[in-house]
Amino acid sequence: MKIGEIAKLLGVTASKVRFLEAQGLVHPSRNPFTGYRAYNDETVARLSFILQAQSFGFRIEELRRLFAEGGENGFSSEFFIERMTNKLEELVRDIARVCATRDRLIEGIDDVKARAMAQQESGLQLHLPRPTVPM
Repeated sequence: MKIGEIAKLLGVTASKVRFLEAQGLVHPSRNPFTGYRAYNDETVARLSFILQAQSFGFRIEELRRLFAEGGENGFSSEFFIERMTNKLEELVRDIARVCATRDRLIEGIDDVKARAMAQQESGLQLHLPRPTVPM
């Protein structure tokens, strides 16, 4: 199968397929006469897997490690389920961190609103400290 056919089949652009090849995630064969990439069923399945894994939030470097850890013959379902579970735990931690940031932001907004209201009622101008930027 040629790159345009595989791209259409998987619903991506040919440049996306070339990018994944350049990242070392897929290795299509080349037609010795034309130089065109040739994708066999195994490569198509690997590309499909990569695209699905990316939709789960796996980054290129994580996929490289995943394939390296899985060995030459690929990896088992249990192996990938374990990695997906780790990814889910990471996502849960990220969500908790973002929610905590959201809560602090809401508190900060409420605090500034309350101070502004109090100062407005007293006729004073609201002066906030300048934020410091870490270097």
